Amino acid sequence: MIIFYVLMVFPITAVVSFLIYLPAYIYNKTKYGKRSVVRHLSIYCFIGVILSILYVTVFMGGITFHPGYHFLNLVPFVWVKETYLMGFAKMIEQLFMNAVMLVPMGFILPVVFPSVRKWWKTALCVMVFILGIETLQYFIGRSADVDDLIMNTFGGCVGYALFFLLNKLLGERKWWKGALNVQA
Repeated sequence: MIIFYVLMVFPITAVVSFLIYLPAYIYNKTKYGKRSVVRHLSIYCFIGVILSILYVTVFMGGITFHPGYHFLNLVPFVWVKETYLMGFAKMIEQLFMNAVMLVPMGFILPVVFPSVRKWWKTALCVMVFILGIETLQYFIGRSADVDDLIMNTFGGCVGYALFFLLNKLLGERKWWKGALNVQA
C-alpha cells in the first residue's frame, strides 16, 4: 500500500497541490511582494498534507452515498474491551497509523498560520478537520469512530510538539523565520 502511494498517489498529489497553490502564489506575490522560497514551500506542503489526508480518509476505497451499512462508534477507547473482528494487533496498528497520519498536519499548521501557534489552537483545528472527515465517512460507507478522532488529534499534538521543539532550536535562523513569515 505504501509503495502504491509513493509511486502513484504522491506524484498526483504533488501536481494537484501545485495547481491549487499557483493562483494563491500569484495573488500573494502581487499583494505582498516577494516572500522566501521556504515560505512558499511550507504553504505548498500544507496543501499536499491536506490532500493526502483527504485521499486516505475519504477517497481511498471508493465513495458511495448509499452505503449498505453505517458504523458509528461514540464510545471512547472501546478498543480496550473489544477488538472487533480485526484482532488486537491490527487494532493497535490502526490506532498507531491514525496518530501518525496527522503528525504532518500538526507540524505544518503553525508554520503556515501564525494564528494557530499555540498548542490548543492547533489541536482544535486538527480536531475540527477530523470531525468533519469522520462525519463525512459515516455517510459514504466508511466507519465513523470517536477513537479515530482522539488518535488523530493526538497525532496533531505530536506534530505541534515537533514544531515547538524546532521553533526553539531554529527560532533565530533566517530560513526558519522565512518559513514562518516572521520578519528578521
